[in-house]
Amino acid sequence: MTKARMRFSGRALGAIVVGFALVLAACSSGSSSGSSGGKTTDLPALIVGAKDFAGAQIISQAYGQTLADRGYKITYKDNIGPSETVYPLLKSGDIDLYGEFSGTFLTFLGGQPTSDGTQVFSAVQHQLAGKGIVAVDSSTAQDVNAFYVLKKTANKYHLKNVSDLRAVAPQLAFGGPAECLDRPLCLGDKEQQLYGLNFKEVKKLDPGGPITNQALDDGTIDVGLLFTGSSVIKPDYVLLKDDKGLQPADNPIALVRKDKATPKVKQILTTVNTKLDSKAYNKMALKVFNDKEDPSTVVTQWLKSEGLIKK
Repeated sequence: MTKARMRFSGRALGAIVVGFALVLAACSSGSSSGSSGGKTTDLPALIVGAKDFAGAQIISQAYGQTLADRGYKITYKDNIGPSETVYPLLKSGDIDLYGEFSGTFLTFLGGQPTSDGTQVFSAVQHQLAGKGIVAVDSSTAQDVNAFYVLKKTANKYHLKNVSDLRAVAPQLAFGGPAECLDRPLCLGDKEQQLYGLNFKEVKKLDPGGPITNQALDDGTIDVGLLFTGSSVIKPDYVLLKDDKGLQPADNPIALVRKDKATPKVKQILTTVNTKLDSKAYNKMALKVFNDKEDPSTVVTQWLKSEGLIKK
């Protein structure tokens, strides 16, 4: 509609004002679109947080960029830390949503995850009831904790399973995330009950990152905790089988403050999770972790290839 500058008499002006009001009402009831791309102009601003490793940055960027493409004003708080740091920020309103992992998060909340992804997600929803936080669908991607040793270490001590470590752990040094000692899925109480590992030394390194890789490579540690889907797993590394089933299903999920979890927001996040399988997740995470590519750029390329954002 073009604008023109004109003068009107009082009666004519009154009639035009009434008519213009009716036109505005008709326009607003027929569409809430903005001026470009059919995007709504009155959508809320959202702050997207991210945990402190490549895979988590990938999923938070995927959520944020897809929402931005639909017209939401998105800002990011990246690389915040583990669940113990990020989740309180969500509860306090310092961030509005972030990408989590179902089994890890359920354990953090005090639940007992299993290998069944559907059951784990349902349990997460139950744990969040009444807390003002909504969990939005789970992706089929997987990224779980795993114990790795060098081939020479595996050969020397005849290691194939995590349970094989029990007899030799007092001779070995272990390395992993700083929170590992308190995590039931790492070296916390649950792990001790299952495997009874008492290492000679436990080093606080990084969450599945290059510091842990380097420590394994140079012999600073003998056993390292890495992530199956987002850490660099070198040919010389041996994955010790979780023979007692310590690690649960750990699928990416979106956690959103209830006051921001509108049907539209949840639908958009579900669309992302539907597309995010293990192959796509692993490929993107390793580009960030191993090739040092920018998470935002990596995710943009994937979202475009899947038709989730405009070319």
